[in-house]
Amino acid sequence: MDRKYQYREKNVHDLTIGGMAVRVWSVECAEDRAIIRRLFEPLARAGFVAPYLALMPDWHPGKDSVVGSVVPSREVLLPSVIGGDIGCGVCAVQLPLGLTDVAHVLSEIGCRLREVIPVGTAHNSEITERVQDHALWEQELRAPVSNRTLRKLVRQFGSLGGGNHFLELQVDNEERLWAMLHSGSRYLGVQVRDWYTEQGAVQAGIDKRLYSRVPYLPKDSRLAKDYLVDMRLVVQFARESRREMMLRTLEVLREFDRHLDVLGTMEELIDINHNYVELEEHFGQALFVHRKGAVRVSSGQKGLVPGSMGT
Repeated sequence: MDRKYQYREKNVHDLTIGGMAVRVWSVECAEDRAIIRRLFEPLARAGFVAPYLALMPDWHPGKDSVVGSVVPSREVLLPSVIGGDIGCGVCAVQLPLGLTDVAHVLSEIGCRLREVIPVGTAHNSEITERVQDHALWEQELRAPVSNRTLRKLVRQFGSLGGGNHFLELQVDNEERLWAMLHSGSRYLGVQVRDWYTEQGAVQAGIDKRLYSRVPYLPKDSRLAKDYLVDMRLVVQFARESRREMMLRTLEVLREFDRHLDVLGTMEELIDINHNYVELEEHFGQALFVHRKGAVRVSSGQKGLVPGSMGT
């Protein structure tokens, strides 16, 4: 790797795959090296990554992309790199409660949370006025979305989904209670990714053999510009859906502690998105940075790493 990008740390090592530099933030392992080569060989041969690809300590193969990866590029957007759950993230808030305040009613709280926040493939049977009047519905995607899908989205808003998404109450080292949840954009992100990758395959001048291995959108194309707009709207949908679930969580807790200030507590909400792409400046270059299961945390900014990811 170029000396300009060198980083000296005990558990950071660099690989080269097909001329592409990969920085791995974990203990070096021969077995991992073989897996990384298999996963990223097509991307390496495409020559899109600049200046190097990074893998986080908890990286692992996902359903359709590599979780825990950070992929920068100069000239193209790579919808398949961040996958279908665009906007997936984690939010948390410290509660003005201790474990002793709720220990005797935890099971009741759990039952109530399951009643107000749908899980898995379930959706809201009723649409509240707060959800119905949300400003989010005034915006429009550039990708065509059917009326049926839009009606479904309203019912999915404020629902947890499945997979590794969760909602839980946690206790910190000071015995203070926290509420944390992990959720994404439900099926909306999948539809947006699929539409743009399908349209990208018929772009004028596209290298079809290369595209079949690594779908890409040239940065100056209309599709790329529209994708960025829609991707940001999907990120907003996921973030606002998490906010709605956290509001419902606090409202449930207020049923058991009427002194809980829901809106005041919400002001302290921390929300971190870990599936997105943004144009950023690094090493004096403008780069499209694709983050899949990875977060950007700047100096002074709060971040969230759920326990299973931390290990």
